[in-house]
Amino acid sequence: MSFAELGICPEILEAIEVLGFETPSPIQQQAIPAALEGKDIVGLSHTGSGKTLAFSIPALENIDPTVRGVQVLCLAPTRELAVQICREVDKLAMFLDGVSAVPIYGGTSFAPQLAALQRGVQFVVGTPGRVIDLMEQGELKTEHISTLILDEADEMLDMGFQEDIDRVVAQLPVNRQTLFFSATMSPAIRALINRLSAEPQEISIERPVLTVPTCEQCVYEVVFSSRIEVLSRLIEMGRMKRGLVFANTKRVVDDVVDGLLARGYSVDRLHGDMPQSLRERVMDSFRKGNLNVLVATDIAARGLDIDDVDIVVNFELPRDPEDYVHRIGRTARAGRKGKAVTFIGRRDFSLLGRIERFVGIRMPREKVMTAHQVEQARRESLVDDIIEKAAQATELPDELKDIDMPAEQIMAAIFELLVSKGSCELQPIPEDRPGRHTGKQQAADNMPMAEKGNDWSTLQESTTLFMNGGKLIGIRPKDIAGLFYNEGGAPKGSVGDIKIFLKHSLIEVSPELAPQLCERLAICNICGYEVNIREDKGIPGQDASPRVNVRDRRTNAPDSYRRDRSDKFDRPARKDADRREHGSRFERAERYSAPRREKFDRYEGAGKDGGFRKRFDRAPRQEADAFYTKFAGSKKNRKK
Repeated sequence: MSFAELGICPEILEAIEVLGFETPSPIQQQAIPAALEGKDIVGLSHTGSGKTLAFSIPALENIDPTVRGVQVLCLAPTRELAVQICREVDKLAMFLDGVSAVPIYGGTSFAPQLAALQRGVQFVVGTPGRVIDLMEQGELKTEHISTLILDEADEMLDMGFQEDIDRVVAQLPVNRQTLFFSATMSPAIRALINRLSAEPQEISIERPVLTVPTCEQCVYEVVFSSRIEVLSRLIEMGRMKRGLVFANTKRVVDDVVDGLLARGYSVDRLHGDMPQSLRERVMDSFRKGNLNVLVATDIAARGLDIDDVDIVVNFELPRDPEDYVHRIGRTARAGRKGKAVTFIGRRDFSLLGRIERFVGIRMPREKVMTAHQVEQARRESLVDDIIEKAAQATELPDELKDIDMPAEQIMAAIFELLVSKGSCELQPIPEDRPGRHTGKQQAADNMPMAEKGNDWSTLQESTTLFMNGGKLIGIRPKDIAGLFYNEGGAPKGSVGDIKIFLKHSLIEVSPELAPQLCERLAICNICGYEVNIREDKGIPGQDASPRVNVRDRRTNAPDSYRRDRSDKFDRPARKDADRREHGSRFERAERYSAPRREKFDRYEGAGKDGGFRKRFDRAPRQEADAFYTKFAGSKKNRKK
């Protein structure tokens, strides 16, 4: 199917041809004809599926160029997405005389936006906050609005724009066309649709996987302090000609940018604390190729349309698997190839497993390239550049003609100079140490996910690991086996006996595998609880050995132990022995209570005579009684 078969006007078809679009995407094939008929649309499709054209083309078709007022209002969750949508609308309207669009968002001056509204712009794309401000000021008039578009509606609700959307819609005409586009259909989205539209046509586009097959994904296991060095090695090897690096916080973004700038790379940052004008300037530089690397928070994960990003690096794993999908969706766009690299630490295996289950694939674990490999890649890249340049050069420069030396010697010297000048000093990192990734470890990383079952057995030689979780939290042996195989990377058959007690568990593993499991699973999640795994140290104060049940210790004790202490485990015999030695419980009570009664009697006597006579041993009895009466009276008054 072609765009011409969708019933689009010739002016927009000409713009589509200039932009290079040949065939409509599935969401465009279904949404454009229905929207051209005036129906309300609910489009459910993933990011990067062509939703912008699906709602922009029908909205432009419905605009009357003779009316100088806002006729289409599109709400977007972020400033970057609003600018991107407006840019696409301007391209589609390049052959529509008198039709223009303007982005409206906060963080910038009102003056340019007010000027555009006063000129009579027809297509407004804005964030809810700034749109409300202009509506309440009377600058954004709504009487001519015939189309309302909500793009990324699920993200707008997640960001808390529910009340703002309701305030915007309350000021719009009742007779209008409403177009919803979202990646998910949550109960909140369904409730919003029911409030704003009546009997809309729902269009849902399914896809088998959440990531495009042309995007190669891999994982590097590196400590946090080594990640900037690994990032610079990716740049040095030529794998990041234009790359996006994502971090979770602004502070980490600033640290990464400062570290790369200190190494001499062309890099800049993008996060929410930057003024809007600076953010736009950074994005323009990145689009024009003046920047090789852009480090950003998730604010740049949605809405940015940069087609030639060859690699995306997750400096930190996102907490939400959907954010991971949006991040790597910035590469491998429009049929191109791309790569997504993720850095993880020992505490990220549980989160990585959740992301892998969400996207439906297992990401291969790759070893960090060594300094020698980086240097070799530099030299090979330089040789390729020299050969390419040599094919274009015609004659030797005059400066080299008078040198009386063999050409091979001159070429060798030039090559070494180019290598030394164009290289960045590499720093040693813990991942360079041999033995950190052994052959068994690599085999475990590349093995498929183990099936959860009773496939463990007792090992001949083993080390016991301790887990502070047991029957109280519902742990089963297959849960522990699955944790060790899937997230700990243990080879199949390396887990032996699993003993689960009330509050802890003991797991036998191969001795050579124990350090790796203790490192990877030091803090992990199982059955919804966070647990710790370490090497079992046995009972405090004793040698480290597997814990033995009290009943087993009594059963396996020597005969003398059982003979001498048999009465300790025979309750009737122990009671008879106590009765013969100490008497009946009434006799014991009488014996134990007699001294206490005697002591009490002495205390009662001392209260009237003895106690005060010690203090007034030289005073007459009358003075002692008078002092006692006075003291008791004053204490009673204090209580009152």
